[in-house]
Amino acid sequence: MRSTWILTAGILCAGVLSATDYAQLRIEAEKAAEAKDFVTAEAKYGEAVEAAPDSKEKTQAILGKFQAMRAQKKVKDAEDFVLGSVEDDAIRTEDARHILNTLVETMLQRPDREDRAMDLLRQAQNCECPQSSNVYYRTFYCMASLYGKKQEYQTEIDVLENVLKAKGQHPANLYTAHLMTGGAYEKLEQPEEALKHYRLALENGKKVKYKFDITSAEKAVERMSR
Repeated sequence: MRSTWILTAGILCAGVLSATDYAQLRIEAEKAAEAKDFVTAEAKYGEAVEAAPDSKEKTQAILGKFQAMRAQKKVKDAEDFVLGSVEDDAIRTEDARHILNTLVETMLQRPDREDRAMDLLRQAQNCECPQSSNVYYRTFYCMASLYGKKQEYQTEIDVLENVLKAKGQHPANLYTAHLMTGGAYEKLEQPEEALKHYRLALENGKKVKYKFDITSAEKAVERMSR
């Protein structure tokens, strides 16, 4: 009985030490990154990945290491690292989707990476997460942005519908989704649909509690109402 208690206490102490170590490693990694010592930041974030007490904290350390590697122009190694991390059984599906979204966002301004980015977004789409979450929104925002660049406006609208139909989405996200949908309809020369979504964008923008720029929707409504 006593040996069981000792073993249990040892496990609990190890867990406490691991969490403490993780917090200290994160602090050291962040300080190194702020000082632009990205070699040290990468190493400290790597240690933090191993010491992380849960999926959320592990994800933050993974993304920190990813950014430190990219800052050293180790782009291919950084991508391989994060893609390997999403296969880790300790990473929840929502966190895996967050990691994939972040990777895609680094590719959006590169025309030569658009097809790869779309493949990763489809992979992210298969990672379950709450429809009310920002993680859910970011997947479809990135996907719609890529279709917009390809001038596939109807597909852009269809993708954004995933956000517009989701329950509990933040009004700031709904603002952007309606604004993009309105823009796609305007390009398809469907002014009535465009105006409807611009107005809905404005309506949602006004619901945002913090300081939020709604001038794009205001100008679009004014332009389409003439």
